[in-house]
Amino acid sequence: MTRPVALIARVFHSGLAVRLAAAAAFMLGAPALTADDAPERAGDPVYGWVLYNYYQGDAFDALTLLDVARERGGIVGHGAYPELVEGGLMLSYGMTREASDLFTRLLEETNTAENDETDSKKPRVSLTPDVRSQAWFYLGKVFYLEGEQGPAFESLQRVDADVFEESDSGLYPEWLYLRARLAMKSDAFGDNALVESLRQQLGKSGLWAHYLGYNLAMGEIAAGDVTGAQQSLNTLIADMEDEDPKEDLVAEHRALLDKSRLSLARLYLRDSRFDDALALLGAMPLDGVFSDRALFDYAVAAAGQGRMQRALDALDALSQRTLFLAWREQVPYARGYVLEQMNQPRRALNAFTQAAEHYENRGEELIIARRALTEENLMARLSFLRDSDDIITDAYGRPRVTPADFGLSEVLATEAFQQALGELNELYRMQALLAQREEQLSTFEAMLETRKIQRERRSREARYELERQQADDWVDAQNSFRTDIESALAREDAEFFMTTEQEDLKARLTKVAATLAQLPVDQNTARQRASYERMQAYFDWTVANDYGVNRWEAQKQLRELNREMEQFRNQRAAIEALISGDAEHDELARRLIRKATELQELKAQVQGALQQARGILMSRLDEALEQQSSELRRYLVASRHAQARLADHLFREGQSAEAAND
Repeated sequence: MTRPVALIARVFHSGLAVRLAAAAAFMLGAPALTADDAPERAGDPVYGWVLYNYYQGDAFDALTLLDVARERGGIVGHGAYPELVEGGLMLSYGMTREASDLFTRLLEETNTAENDETDSKKPRVSLTPDVRSQAWFYLGKVFYLEGEQGPAFESLQRVDADVFEESDSGLYPEWLYLRARLAMKSDAFGDNALVESLRQQLGKSGLWAHYLGYNLAMGEIAAGDVTGAQQSLNTLIADMEDEDPKEDLVAEHRALLDKSRLSLARLYLRDSRFDDALALLGAMPLDGVFSDRALFDYAVAAAGQGRMQRALDALDALSQRTLFLAWREQVPYARGYVLEQMNQPRRALNAFTQAAEHYENRGEELIIARRALTEENLMARLSFLRDSDDIITDAYGRPRVTPADFGLSEVLATEAFQQALGELNELYRMQALLAQREEQLSTFEAMLETRKIQRERRSREARYELERQQADDWVDAQNSFRTDIESALAREDAEFFMTTEQEDLKARLTKVAATLAQLPVDQNTARQRASYERMQAYFDWTVANDYGVNRWEAQKQLRELNREMEQFRNQRAAIEALISGDAEHDELARRLIRKATELQELKAQVQGALQQARGILMSRLDEALEQQSSELRRYLVASRHAQARLADHLFREGQSAEAAND
């Protein structure tokens, strides 16, 4: 009664999720530079993939693409908007602190770039005023939700009111509401005059105006002004009853209206104004969010009026419902109390006996539940909203979940439990991703092993081919050729450099000389010998005359042979180097080992984070069960005392009746 209830926070968060998604979509589709040069579609293919993954709900994949693009030089043609998109993705992935850091840096860089027009070397960052105001608004909201009131106030103050009201009329009332709530929480952010001014700007219609009115009433209660709070709640209820909300806001409007009626009725109960309380509670629907609370308070009001049967009827109706919340455990005891006040001690005794048995059974159930408390049976009590195999999350990365066991509803509604549950879900996704990565690394290991085997087989074949080439014989032959040519050059041996035709002619001349040597020397062979001598002389002159040309040709062939042999030796050395070792394979193997080590470290970190998240979940649930156990023990003791008191009373009445008969 002294502070805003959890419903307001839950409704506020749900409204934020819808509006945040809409704003993120707006920023994703916003122009990249200015109105004149903005592309109508994604100018960078990576940016297109980022947008596709965002709209598919794959925030992790989209963030990964942005990180890869940043390492490769960034996304071209879209200015600062990819970073705004990254901030929105971080919010949707639950990285609120990282998103706030990014928004702060980006917006400060934008202001610096716009104010410093003299430095042409700075990158031009052009954000339209409406997008800049929207970014400051969401940054302020992130700080507000995290309880960082100072940064929230500073960010919300940097929103351009005129631009924001014109461009984001749906968010403008929420901006006014957040500023008013900050002013209510601390004098550093404003005073009563500012709150009243903001309230006047909000008007008397709209959910944000009604939320502010409700919280102002709660503030009056905290300040001890119960009469003022009653007047404020009466005015709020009248305004809400006269308003016809939009179809998508009917449920939220009705829930706030019911909560306002319930709060006002409790104020009336505190002042013993039972008739006014009954009038309010009787107008509340039986299928509303607060119908159970209204039934119980109706029973209290009826009992205060002395209409015990009405109180009993309300408690009987409430007892037919599942008593899965701690506060509802008082219903069995309350039935006995009402029956006792109706002067029906025997029925009251029976009711208190049943209440005690109920509390004992519930206590045993809670003891068993606490002993068997594990993550598995916790998850079995939760129903996750899924899309195929993936769990659907809200704009802050928290799973969309409802309790299958409504005893967890109050625990599930806490921010700490929701955050731990969201982190646990993301950690399981990360664990699955690491397992997939580990499987891929195992595949790479198999591929490298196969490649190594194939390479060894090809190396054996290459060695065999090298041996067949008899490379040493080729080298020896080259050395022999070089030695012979160098020796002939030193001797200036012209015959060594003869051409093939000259060698053939020399062979014929030698054969002729051998034939003439076998013939007798006479007049008949003299002419032949003279002809031979002329031929031999001409041959010697030809060899001497062609010596320079033949020598150059031999040297040319030697140089070509040297080049070919050098290339042959280099290729052979390269092949032998490849055969002896594979640097590329070794580098891949080392990288694989490093990645495997990093993967194991990440797995260990994820496992540690999982243990921590599980511990938070289990401790939250254990605390809730302990609270229920404590409440049950109090009701059990009270029921036993009432049971003993009534039993003693009935016993004394029985004895008095027997004495009178005697």
